[in-house]
Amino acid sequence: MSIPGPIEVELKYQVADLAIGERLLASERLAGFVPIGDIRVAEQDDTYLDTPDGILEAQRIGVRLRAEAGTTTLTVKSAGSVDGAYRRREELEGPADAGSPPASWPASVARDRLLELIGDRPLHEIVTIRQYRRKRDFTTDEAAVELSLDEARIVVDGHTVERFTELEAELTRGPETALGPLLGLLDGRPGLSPTVESKLVRAIATASAVRAAAPGQGGLDSASASIQPVVPAEAEPVPEAGPVVDAEPVVEVASEEASEVASTPEPEIASTPGPEIEIEARAEPQPDVQERPGAAVDEELQIDEVIEVPEPSQPDEEADDELLPILDLPRASDDPLELLDTETEPTPSAETTPRAEPDGTEARLPAMKNPGVTAEDLHAEAGRKVLRFHLARMLAREPGTREGTNPEELHGMRVATRRMRAAWRVFGDAYRPEKTKTYRRRLRELAGLLGAVRDLDVLIEATEAYGEAIGSPDLAGLEPLLAAWRGDRDAARDDLIVELDSKGHRRFVDEYVDFVSSAGRDALPVETTIPHRVRDTAASRIWTAYEHVRAYEAVLRWADVPTLHQLRIAAKRLRYTLEFVREPLGPEASPLIARVVALQDHLGFMNDAEVAATMARTFLVERGNDLTEAEAQAIGRYLVSREREVARLKRTVGTAWRGVAGLTFRRGLGRTVAIL
Repeated sequence: MSIPGPIEVELKYQVADLAIGERLLASERLAGFVPIGDIRVAEQDDTYLDTPDGILEAQRIGVRLRAEAGTTTLTVKSAGSVDGAYRRREELEGPADAGSPPASWPASVARDRLLELIGDRPLHEIVTIRQYRRKRDFTTDEAAVELSLDEARIVVDGHTVERFTELEAELTRGPETALGPLLGLLDGRPGLSPTVESKLVRAIATASAVRAAAPGQGGLDSASASIQPVVPAEAEPVPEAGPVVDAEPVVEVASEEASEVASTPEPEIASTPGPEIEIEARAEPQPDVQERPGAAVDEELQIDEVIEVPEPSQPDEEADDELLPILDLPRASDDPLELLDTETEPTPSAETTPRAEPDGTEARLPAMKNPGVTAEDLHAEAGRKVLRFHLARMLAREPGTREGTNPEELHGMRVATRRMRAAWRVFGDAYRPEKTKTYRRRLRELAGLLGAVRDLDVLIEATEAYGEAIGSPDLAGLEPLLAAWRGDRDAARDDLIVELDSKGHRRFVDEYVDFVSSAGRDALPVETTIPHRVRDTAASRIWTAYEHVRAYEAVLRWADVPTLHQLRIAAKRLRYTLEFVREPLGPEASPLIARVVALQDHLGFMNDAEVAATMARTFLVERGNDLTEAEAQAIGRYLVSREREVARLKRTVGTAWRGVAGLTFRRGLGRTVAIL
């Protein structure tokens, strides 16, 4: 049945790994669409309703109350048409009040249509979906879309029974045909699968399975349940950090597809203030029922041992003026957030196209799409290919870094230096140390100078985004802090430019280009019976890097921020070790790398928030006497928000950790390495 109203057109995909969606959301170009503004965060409670006799379900109409940021919105949707990921349906929206019957809600076409459908029948809650949504607007000349990444959990009787991740691209402006290129980009991409059922249908099926698995336990199927006004419940107490002694029994759901993600801690989604839906005759609370995620990576998943990361006590958030938004820093990874397919990477603009140097360095070392490593390459020559690839990228970014108008140019140059330093750790034992130590030293020094600028770029950008989200007067109150950081950033940039203009830097580049371009140069001699080809050496290096990551399993429960930062470094080295030989490993390596990136980025966000908090605290201590009361309070609130962000990310690290430490990853890694 259709409903007369505006047409919603969107693409919907199930996401196997959160990192895949995050990289798409943070991309600077998607099938011709470019981003407008930063990533926004929303926390939503979606309560789906129906009459006791199921009249809405019978007519294939979905009715939802969405609580977000203190407001409640009614949405009435038709089933519409589905063609793979492409969805088209009619949708009506209007204001609502969950604490009163529908007839008393503010007038809107959505309310009127709902009353036409249900008459005087009461409504009751079918199921609730809580989601942590990150969204970003993308646009072309003719159209605009809102890309959103939803970490959703289905809640029945107050308990999470299933989690899944979904990517949506909703057309907000322009013709429907404008979604064609985006559909072509996303369809068939590893880790994405078209959504075959709506969230409501999925949630109803899950709730029915849970109730069937626990007969006689009551639930939400009481015909007498109706919408009632309630007082928002207090937050449940969070256990203190420490070893888990006794775990509560879990209600089992008949399924052989449970994965290591089954015990993933719930995403940190704060309860949205405002009226809620309460169901009469609520059953006694049952332990959480954990299900598999929406899209599994491996069909052979088995229940695996997991680490329960304890949740520290939450900060007091009773005061309204302390309810600060949680804002992810713009970039956690050390890598530019590129598209997943290098063939679709944007072409540099004329302003950022590398300029040829007088000595012909750029002409001697043109950029390539891939390093070109093969399983038969000598270990030393594989390393040379990787070093050459990233040196070309570093040189391509140097003109833009000097110009200083686009911070992504400096970001890319820093990434290239870090990749080369990582390559030296993986392949460095194949070369004469006395001949190559200068390259390592110069890279370390250059990376330090680039990092000093880049870290402040990220810090300033994140703080400005925070201030804009908060608005006046905090935006003005943060200006002394931002001004100090901008000054530090300009000084760091001056130091960088001095180095780039030095004769030592040019001599280093010339010698380094010769080294990466000359097969056999400075390589140690190899014996035939000693492992010396990629097929013989890569596997042990990959497993060694993985062992360094998994070693943190024993301390993860009690790990502090510095320890988790070291875990991030170990994850980064594992990622690079895999990426350096991605080509001979084949396509199965990409989902594994995506999981490592998810862990690295989660820990990177946490480290960035910790750095921001430390620097804000230092500024207040050293410059507090120079600030007005309003400025000190604004910076203090920013400090508190960063500390809360650190606590949130520390508390929720279990999801990303199990993606790398779990049985599925280990099996996948074993199969992938065996290809060599």
